[in-house]
Amino acid sequence: MIQLSFHGAAGMVTGSKYLLRTNDASLLIDSGMFQGPGRIRQFNWDPLPFDAGTVSAVALTHTHIDHIGSLPRLVKEGFSGPAYCTVPTADLASISLLDAAHLQEEDAEYRNRKKLTHHEVALPLFTSDDAEQAINQMNPTPFDSWVSVGDHLKFRFHRAGHILGAAGVEVAVSESGRDVTIMFSGDVGRYGNPLVVDPESPPPCDYLVCESTYGGRLHGDEDPKAVLTELINDAIARKSVLLIPAFAVSRTQQITYLINGLIREKRIPPIDVHIDSPMAISVTDVYCKHHAYHEIDIKQIGGAGCILEGKNVYLHRKRKSSKLLNKLKGPAIIMSASGMLTGGRILHHLINRLPDPSTTVALAGYMAEGTLGRRLADGETEVRIHKQVIPVKAKVVSMHGLSGHADYLELMRWLEPLKDAPRKVFVTHGELSQSEAMAQRLITEKKWPCHIPEMHEVAEL
Repeated sequence: MIQLSFHGAAGMVTGSKYLLRTNDASLLIDSGMFQGPGRIRQFNWDPLPFDAGTVSAVALTHTHIDHIGSLPRLVKEGFSGPAYCTVPTADLASISLLDAAHLQEEDAEYRNRKKLTHHEVALPLFTSDDAEQAINQMNPTPFDSWVSVGDHLKFRFHRAGHILGAAGVEVAVSESGRDVTIMFSGDVGRYGNPLVVDPESPPPCDYLVCESTYGGRLHGDEDPKAVLTELINDAIARKSVLLIPAFAVSRTQQITYLINGLIREKRIPPIDVHIDSPMAISVTDVYCKHHAYHEIDIKQIGGAGCILEGKNVYLHRKRKSSKLLNKLKGPAIIMSASGMLTGGRILHHLINRLPDPSTTVALAGYMAEGTLGRRLADGETEVRIHKQVIPVKAKVVSMHGLSGHADYLELMRWLEPLKDAPRKVFVTHGELSQSEAMAQRLITEKKWPCHIPEMHEVAEL
């Protein structure tokens, strides 16, 4: 028996969770939290569709919460095995999961204190203790090193680009006289990102589980350095604040790297950059630590330190320090998480600055359907934040050149070395329109059989 079931990222772009079962073992690839509108977030609270205690092991592709965020809940529900991931992912996950738990606990406390819950008592999805236990079960594993799960299943990680330590997962099953290989793409990154290594070509496989975040989109030829140059010089000229919601993992470091480069190249004058995210600050330390995983020398050009730091970069860990930014006058840049505006300190900055016409809000990446980020990107003139109606008078711009996801041409480039067609391609991790577009492209151009699984669908391999 070889069964593959899809318990997230099926017909949607979030909650990645695929369970592979054989006669003597089960491997869960990713354990992601659902993000986006309430109807999708509700999946986080639904009973698990499988017994967590029967999962032999977990393989985590990378640190984004929609890929690892439900691991503490899995542990809480009885998972006691190892959670394998690459070495940088282990370091980043230790930060991300504790931060997620803290936000869960903080949000529950806030809702109870303000009586903003429909329940008798608002509870966190998981606690800091659950996150600590999940971290203790993590097993850092090098790329290209086979890991056995039971007697008949093994897997290894391949470089996926995307963010620091991101991986695809190649699984080999030898059972009942059959040899079957399944390749899970994870999130495939773009080529030429200096803060990661380019995606590694996938190995030959019988079955492919392929992401489709940008399965029907092209990033275009937007030069992020040129866009940032224009936005920053405009903020300097108008003595205004440029507010950038940025993912704590990868995007904050990428933007900081680009800004420091623009200053060195004298394309912009020095400008104060305020990073208001304790998590992003800790993540930057990990990026500097794992310099061997970058395309560039992460060490400071012309001196000691790390190129993700700088004399104009100010770090705000404490809430008191964050609140002082409400009085900050421009020209200045504030970067704060979360990237899609689903929580965190960025919401307080938006409450303070969206009504101000002098503010520019730069959306620096993909905004999932139903998120506050998507509503701003779509041009809504007022939004609700913490049950307040906030007028949107600030200038809102979308930056498209910073995405960490491969578009459909880059996905096709990644797949090009696969000369033999898989028996089937399962197209996942995309809004339905994007998955349909990716599947159609594979069918038309490569003649590969494709299927878009539904939530909780079980496939016999």
